[in-house]
Order: sequence, then structure tokens, then C-alpha cells
Amino acid sequence: VPYGIKMVQADILPDTNATNRKVCIIDSGINRDHEDLVGNVMTGEYDAGTGWWYTDENSHGTHVAGTIAAVNNAGVGVVGVNANKKLKLHIVKVFGANGWAYSSSLASAANKCGAAGANVISMSLGGGRKSNTEQTAFNNLQNSGVLSIAAAGNDGNSVVSYPAGYTSVMMVGALDENK
Repeated sequence: VPYGIKMVQADILPDTNATNRKVCIIDSGINRDHEDLVGNVMTGEYDAGTGWWYTDENSHGTHVAGTIAAVNNAGVGVVGVNANKKLKLHIVKVFGANGWAYSSSLASAANKCGAAGANVISMSLGGGRKSNTEQTAFNNLQNSGVLSIAAAGNDGNSVVSYPAGYTSVMMVGALDENK
């Protein structure tokens, strides 16, 4: 496995405690009516700049949510790592149709995840600039027991991507359906 990334076969782990867990997805929103996601417990945030959490103009957030929690529809669509509809999802939309967000938006979104009771924050996003505001937010979340996970990047190089570059955020291989 390249770059020392370990493969985790999460789909074969028992999901006994899934009902006690909430994953917050910071992305482009979610299509809550998507056939792969119907039946999951989902909540989210309204944002004046990006709109309702349950809309996804570029489908990336829906793709990420599907990887995490797509249900098994008897061979229709895909099946996520936790396909039993027990895991709670909280969606914070930071990207609108243009695919853009500011660092202050990400720090605010992460804090909203923490306030919503998330145990895990999933971010398939990143940028090349470090932000003290973001770093402080993720450090505080880690200190309160929240696991933050972010994509390492899609470019296949050694450039540090943030928020994955913060020591309080776990870095994983990029999740991008286009790469």
C-alpha cells in the first residue's frame, strides 16, 4: 500500500455500537432522497451562503455519504461501510454549486459538527494553506473527543493539504470519484 497508508476493512467490523455514533459530513450537502441513502437518520444545518443541507448541486457530498452509509437495496446502487441505517449522519454544507468555501467556513462547520454531538467529522476536501482559525477549531474538537478525518489530497504528490495536515486531524487517502 503506497505511502504507508493501511487498508482497513471496516465493512467486516461489527456495528454493535453504531446507534451511539454520529458522523458529521462537511461537504457540498446531500441528496437525502437518493436511493442509496433513504432510511438513514440524517440531520443538518441551513447556511445562508450555501443553502439547505439536503441539497447537493454537485453530488460530491452525496457520494461521500454513500461511501459511509449507503444502504443495501438488494443489488441497486452501492453499499456503504455502515449500511444498516443505524449510524446517524449530520450534514454541514460548506460548498455551494461553485464548489468554493473559506477557511472560516470550515472552522465554523467543524464547530457546528461538535455542537451537534458528532463523534466523527468526515471531510473529503482540502487546500494548500494552513489556518490558525481551523487549527484551533480542530485542536479543540480533538480535546473534546471528536475524531476529525480529512482527505490527503488528489494530486498524488507530497504537498501538505489542510485540514489533513493538522496534527489533530487524521489524514486518509483521497475520496474522489473522478480520480
